[in-house]
Amino acid sequence: MSFSARNEREICSGESIRQVGAFLQNVPQVVALGVNCTAPQYIPTLLKELASVTDKPLVAYPNSGEEYDAVRKIWHGETCASDFAEQARIWVWAGARLIGGCCRTTPEHIAQIRKVVG
Repeated sequence: MSFSARNEREICSGESIRQVGAFLQNVPQVVALGVNCTAPQYIPTLLKELASVTDKPLVAYPNSGEEYDAVRKIWHGETCASDFAEQARIWVWAGARLIGGCCRTTPEHIAQIRKVVG
């Protein structure tokens, strides 16, 4: 089970990721916990929060780091596949065992991750 987060400690609905992780720790149907479609810079702390309350494998599937402007309906900001992959090293260090990408990540992002952590 993975969650989108609005910052380093809260999922989008406002609950603490640590509380959610603790609640799901003893649910046998949940075999992994993680974060998806979230800004890459929030991933390390979110993973550390989860690791503090679960022994389940951790998942990191962040977005590219670009931001969506819902009013103008456009993406803005920059992303770099090699920078994204370097961040993946930190996610592994923080406990991630399943790593990928969500919104606006490309096959190049995933190829670069494989080079760095594969």
